[in-house]
Amino acid sequence: MYFTLESALKLRPDFLCLVALAFFISGCVQPPGDEIMESDLASFRNGEDYLRQGRHDQALSSFLKVVETTPIAPESHLNLGSLYLRRARDPILAIYHFKQYLKFKPASRQAPMVKELINTAKKEFARTFPANLFDAELERIDMLDVIEKKDSEILALKKELARLKAESNTLSIRLKEAQARAPSFSSSDAPVVIQQRRVQPMPRSNLLGTNQTVNPPASELQKIYTVEHGDTVIVISRRVYGTPDRYKEIYEANKDIMPDMNTLQVGWKLRIPD
Repeated sequence: MYFTLESALKLRPDFLCLVALAFFISGCVQPPGDEIMESDLASFRNGEDYLRQGRHDQALSSFLKVVETTPIAPESHLNLGSLYLRRARDPILAIYHFKQYLKFKPASRQAPMVKELINTAKKEFARTFPANLFDAELERIDMLDVIEKKDSEILALKKELARLKAESNTLSIRLKEAQARAPSFSSSDAPVVIQQRRVQPMPRSNLLGTNQTVNPPASELQKIYTVEHGDTVIVISRRVYGTPDRYKEIYEANKDIMPDMNTLQVGWKLRIPD
């Protein structure tokens, strides 16, 4: 079947309109894969040049043309957000463009910085209200930041305290184990301290009539025992001689200081016969 001009004119007018619309759309729609990159646009390059030159109004206009031309323009949105926040003093538009940037690049290196800029823009917006309407809320936000920081510090201190407690418990266990392994001594097993005192002999005259000190024989050395709490002559005899039967000898050797056999004072120095 062939269409001629005459047959086409006989078709319904609405059908002809649909055909014309289809041709128009097919000519306007861009094939996939041919999206325009913002860096390829002259407006984007001009905007960057204007920024370097400090011509902020011209840069703002250039980046606005970019976002109107291409739907994906994260860098232009970021520049617009900064310009609206710092130069135009319009925090609402700044927040909008910052959020558009995060929409396209949520995991970029600049994403944390952009989030901080959004918070800054929110605070700037709150300050535009009269009579310091949001001052209390801003102070509350700042206080929440301080509390969060202190909470982290307290958590770190709690962990350190738990570690020190664990070390203290470990040391206590080791100390108890060492004490259990160490030999124990009773008071009766304590060693007897025997002091020896050299008895100085009387000076003797030699043939020339001069005084001369003669070293005493070993038999003249006497043992000295210091009386302790709970001592008796029988206890001392057992400690010194290994038998309680020689208690009378101890008493006889110390009758000059002992009024009787049952009287002893702590600290007395008793002579112990051989």
